[in-house]
Amino acid sequence: MTWYPKVRDYADPFEGLDAQLGELRGLIKIVPPLIEADRRRRWEEIGAIPGDPAAEWIDIYEREVETKESWGHTDFERTIYIAAVVTAWDVFRDYLGRQLKDSFLNQDLSGYHPLATLVEDEIRSWDRRFDQIQKRYKDFAGIKVQDLRGWHSVLHAHQLRNALTHNLGLYTSAYLATHLAHRPTDDFRGFDPSNIDDRLINQVPIPLSYKFVDQVITQLIQVAGEVRDAIQNL
Repeated sequence: MTWYPKVRDYADPFEGLDAQLGELRGLIKIVPPLIEADRRRRWEEIGAIPGDPAAEWIDIYEREVETKESWGHTDFERTIYIAAVVTAWDVFRDYLGRQLKDSFLNQDLSGYHPLATLVEDEIRSWDRRFDQIQKRYKDFAGIKVQDLRGWHSVLHAHQLRNALTHNLGLYTSAYLATHLAHRPTDDFRGFDPSNIDDRLINQVPIPLSYKFVDQVITQLIQVAGEVRDAIQNL
């Protein structure tokens, strides 16, 4: 089944976004501990198997675990976090488009085929160009979304998603330019936090954690609420 944002299943786009991003918050909280618990269980099961007492335990474990898990060391937790960030961004972008369309482009154009085609082409362009959605909020609604209180968190989530999707999760100059860019601290001892950007770009993975990813998703929910309120207050 092809995945699509659930905002399209709800009469109120915000309710759809809140429901789906709420599910993602549950995913990142519940699934990584389950994976780690399963890994510990297998570690204990393999440890109970009689073997060569002279062999290194880690070698035995890696030999017994399937190679598709990188010999038991695959970072499944990070994989879950990446999937959650990418999905959350897609849901948020779809929400912005649905909210704008329902509020300002919901006229019946069945009798005006050329105009209807132009409107559909415009809406489809929002899937490819986030800057176009921002511009159309100003053009159609008179709302400068960039001035919303939490919009800096949207720019951060956007560039985080781009780095995870297009740059192997490594730091990019665009991500580091965001106001909320998450720089490594204790995990990278010896780095000077005030002058490390050049050594991060295209070299170091952006660190992900439950707390960090949950905050990114929560902030998108909050900004979606600000967008909804701004439209309702027109």
